[in-house]
Amino acid sequence: MKAIIIDDEKHVREGLLLLGEWEENGIHSILEAENGEEGIQLIQQQKPDLIFTDMQMPIKDGISVLEWLHSSAYHGKTIVVSGYDDYHYMRTAINYQSFDYILKPIDPALLNETLRKAVELLRENEPPPNVVDSEITKYVEEHFREEINLQDIANTFFMSREHISRKFKQEHNLTITEYITKKRLEESKKLLKKPQLKIYEVAYQVGYQNDKYFSKVFKKYYGITPNDYREGLEKG
Repeated sequence: MKAIIIDDEKHVREGLLLLGEWEENGIHSILEAENGEEGIQLIQQQKPDLIFTDMQMPIKDGISVLEWLHSSAYHGKTIVVSGYDDYHYMRTAINYQSFDYILKPIDPALLNETLRKAVELLRENEPPPNVVDSEITKYVEEHFREEINLQDIANTFFMSREHISRKFKQEHNLTITEYITKKRLEESKKLLKKPQLKIYEVAYQVGYQNDKYFSKVFKKYYGITPNDYREGLEKG
């Protein structure tokens, strides 16, 4: 598991690193960010499971981070670490479904109890791998006509590109790009049976903006051009 600490005060980040029982709770990677903007960028790139955030920070504050996480339906658990025993901040944290609100100075026992409970909840809510795989496959089958790539899928499922790529290849014996090509060409064969559709219209409907490129891919895959395939259907 990964965690991120977002706080503009270096000594607070160092304190959390020192006091937290990270390894004991299965957290092997801890990221750091000095403000909310940097934190959001790291969350998008690294997909941490736990987010510790301060409330008052320059550039983007903790409320902005909570808003972004909530609007993104992010899968991780958020723990607010603040020096302000402030009703407004606490209420905001509750509204955006933060897991807990810890006050500075940090009580080590409280920090580690919160950490343990958050990790337990994450593990309980973790879907089985086959469910994740089937959801990714379903997503690709619903969106193969669009300009989707591995990064789009990674962003949708809050997982790393490498993990999705490896699991998908294990499941289908094809890369995601190869799977999308297969789906597009299978669909194009169905559409080529409709004589009213031009080749460029078939290409566009299965996700290719260029009919010449579509014909090239089709021939490479089936050993015959779309035109020849259609003529064979008409003759046969």
